[in-house]
Amino acid sequence: MHETSIALSILAAVEEVFRSTPGARRVVRVSVKVGALSLVDVRALRFALEVASRGTPAEGAAFDVRVEPPLFRCPACGATWGLDQREVEELASSKGIRTAMHLDPSVVVKYLSCPRCGAPGAEVVRGGSVVLEAVELDVEGAGSAGQDGDLATR
Repeated sequence: MHETSIALSILAAVEEVFRSTPGARRVVRVSVKVGALSLVDVRALRFALEVASRGTPAEGAAFDVRVEPPLFRCPACGATWGLDQREVEELASSKGIRTAMHLDPSVVVKYLSCPRCGAPGAEVVRGGSVVLEAVELDVEGAGSAGQDGDLATR
């Protein structure tokens, strides 16, 4: 499952943030942005994050995973346009490129043409990658007097 390898990479980065933060006690929340073009199964990714985080500082953390819709730019005229999730799924299925898109989301541009000028191809502006956006930590001593701990986002 591709989502498991993505989850392991995310958790490695989360653990690096945790270990490099003095006084970090636990990971509270992890925010991830998943580009729709990657065709990552968000439910499978959340599950993989929950399972793979067991025994790590991220065990029990909330995993916020949101899908980012794609945005394209025409190299000929500069027009930008997007696709919704249904259109992305439909394109992947109709062209038989689902597996290729899952591994390399930029494959989709070969099958697009500009809605304004009709030029073939496009540039992916956003929505093609998986990004660790934020790690929220419970940090000892980061709060004011009388508090047991505070939250820090990195």
